Amino acid sequence: MAWIITKDSQFYLHDNETLLAGLQRVGVVADFECRQGYCGTCKKKFKAMNEQTQLHYPSPPLVMLNDDEILPCCCYVKGVLALI
Repeated sequence: MAWIITKDSQFYLHDNETLLAGLQRVGVVADFECRQGYCGTCKKKFKAMNEQTQLHYPSPPLVMLNDDEILPCCCYVKGVLALI
């Protein structure tokens, strides 16, 4: 399970739910196109809120990411994560 903190809300991700699916479930508007990490449309800046926060991509994304960027469309999160 993961807790996600945005500017306007806090919510948890269900087991095996991508970050994008969780954002959509709670009504947070998030741009996306491919849902597979190819295009980078959904790229967001993030901050891990504790040392136990883990990010997992089923396949390595093709889009180049900085250390503080995440692809919600295909990323799975454990721990506490803030989108900034």
